[in-house]
Amino acid sequence: MPSSLSDLESALESLGLDCENSKKNLLHDYIELLFKWHEKNNILSTRDKKYFIQRDMFDSLSILKHLPAGNLLDIGTGGGIPGMLLSFFISNNTILLDRRQNAIRFLEHAKLKLDLNNVKIIKSDIKEMNINDQISSVLIKDFSNKIVSKLNFDEKIEYLINTIRSRLNKNIPIFMLTGSTALEADNFSDETKKKLRSSFSTLKIETPYFDTNRYLLEIKHVWNYCCC
Repeated sequence: MPSSLSDLESALESLGLDCENSKKNLLHDYIELLFKWHEKNNILSTRDKKYFIQRDMFDSLSILKHLPAGNLLDIGTGGGIPGMLLSFFISNNTILLDRRQNAIRFLEHAKLKLDLNNVKIIKSDIKEMNINDQISSVLIKDFSNKIVSKLNFDEKIEYLINTIRSRLNKNIPIFMLTGSTALEADNFSDETKKKLRSSFSTLKIETPYFDTNRYLLEIKHVWNYCCC
């Protein structure tokens, strides 16, 4: 058995995901495609498959049980992390959005090679996205652009909330997969929550592989925020 497949099976077992062989093979084939593309096109932050499986894949699939049913929009998906990974376990559509041509070319290549009928790919900036599908949740993983990279965490959250809600239904929950900075949301003032018309909740991702903390931040729209 290839070491990457063995690492994959171990991670799936740790996640409590009992997958049939066809799904394991699909995940394995995606990872192989991703790393082969990365050799020449640099779309990942690591060249270590084991690290990718234990960090990026584990993070991505650990949030499955927290997402509402329905279509998922992954903003700034890059090589399909976490959106394409999640699409293997979601029967509804997964919409992958990225503004970079290099990422879009890989996603289209992977969709074709893996025959992913429930995946849609959109090349667009977050400020200009036009989504026709009915979306049930929005997912962002370590999102950054020229604007966001210069902002503090609370300013980044405000920018993302306002930008996303200007393009989509305000009631769609937003999930951010990120590091311990997510805990800063626990200390947002009532004034900030009221201004953003939002509630915030954080969930720590438990992993057997690393000591570093990863969190899922859920942001929900609140029509009438009351400072009580």
